[in-house]
Amino acid sequence: MRECFRTFRRLCAARPAAAALLAVLAVETEVQGCRAWHSAPPRYACRDCNIILISVDTLRADHVHAYGYDRPTTPAIDALAGDAVLFENAIAQSSWTRAAHMSIFTGLHPRQHGYVALADRGRLDDKVPTLASLLHQNGYATAAFVGGMNVGEEYGFDRGFDLYRSNGRLFRDNFQDAMFWLDGNQQAKFFLFLHGYEAHTPYASDPIDRLAVGADKQTPRKGLRKICRKTGPVARVRPFLDAYDAAIHRADRYVGKILAEIERRGLSGRTVVVLLSDHGEEFLEHGRCFHLSTLYREVLHVPLMIKAPGLAPRRIAGLVSASVTVAPTIMDLVGIAAHSFAATSLLAAALGREVPEEAVISETERGEKGGGLGHLRAITTASRKLIDCLSQRREEYFRLDADPGETRPLPATEAADLERTLDGWARMHPPAATSRRDDDEGGAEGGDRELGATPSPEQEQELRSFGYVE
Repeated sequence: MRECFRTFRRLCAARPAAAALLAVLAVETEVQGCRAWHSAPPRYACRDCNIILISVDTLRADHVHAYGYDRPTTPAIDALAGDAVLFENAIAQSSWTRAAHMSIFTGLHPRQHGYVALADRGRLDDKVPTLASLLHQNGYATAAFVGGMNVGEEYGFDRGFDLYRSNGRLFRDNFQDAMFWLDGNQQAKFFLFLHGYEAHTPYASDPIDRLAVGADKQTPRKGLRKICRKTGPVARVRPFLDAYDAAIHRADRYVGKILAEIERRGLSGRTVVVLLSDHGEEFLEHGRCFHLSTLYREVLHVPLMIKAPGLAPRRIAGLVSASVTVAPTIMDLVGIAAHSFAATSLLAAALGREVPEEAVISETERGEKGGGLGHLRAITTASRKLIDCLSQRREEYFRLDADPGETRPLPATEAADLERTLDGWARMHPPAATSRRDDDEGGAEGGDRELGATPSPEQEQELRSFGYVE
């Protein structure tokens, strides 16, 4: 396996720029060969098992106690982690909700499914298979109870679901309806998707949550944007970080309730549980707050864990893609081989085989008029990372082995091989046919497009409440 990927790296580094396309084709051939070797069917399948996919929106991994955080933010998730396969270094494919969740459901990268920026507001092409649609075709009863907004049905997230509902943005708002649906469908195999925005601004929590994490009784719900624009010590955001941790604890309480209900109904022995987040959150690590605008570790490193009957708990340190791998992994877990998801399944790694030495690609776009950096693309390896700021025509390069927090950029000239690999990957993964971008790799137009068509008053209010517009 290691020799297979060493060949991949040699091909990426050896070809001169004039033969870049030929190199890309050769690399792709090698990658397919590696993937075929790696994806030989592992000796595991929980056939006809139920599937529960839980997405805790905006949860960065380093604020989860099971990932080393010193605060007790996540007792229920920690308990799940003790019985699960936990991926310690899972990197999301985007730094905002719509783009990352669409990658979770389609197994495609943002440029492929067409959701990179806020302006990408259309509905997913009906020809694109989704996790829910394929599970539905294979006899699963399917339902989703979500926070709406950037996982709204208008974008096509409802494809393949018998029921797709949002009673509000929080787990609490949808919990009872989800359990009611479960009561009526637990005799058949089912796929249940649960999603909540507790940890997203404005960081919803209750007094019990603030007490649990040692935060002040009253935490601020507004003013973070203003605070972040000021200068001064990083500690000035501490009240908002406390509010974030308390909101995580509130989401965790509902994760605990969900898992307890699964146990109470006697479903644990035949249910696969996948818990993850779509992206993280910034608190001035790189001079910014919130998410969407950058591709640093604080917005890309997310929790990912899988609990399945007969799957031994373990912690996996290797680098993996956190979003595009979910759909093929779930299909493998329940023994459905007839699917078209091209990303590498994590089942083999979960069973103890080597984690493939694959680079992880991430992408986002926040227009400069909206306070962003334009169109960004990043490539992450086990020890290195390159962020290509396409709109601004500059790059940031980091040695992760010496600088895991990505605080000391090095000369990008030292990362020419990563740049070639990233450019080659983009050529081999063309943008969606419905994409509004012409893939000019970052002219002024690509950096300034922000909201696309004028949002409705309701959409404008939602965008404002989530912090995407002022």
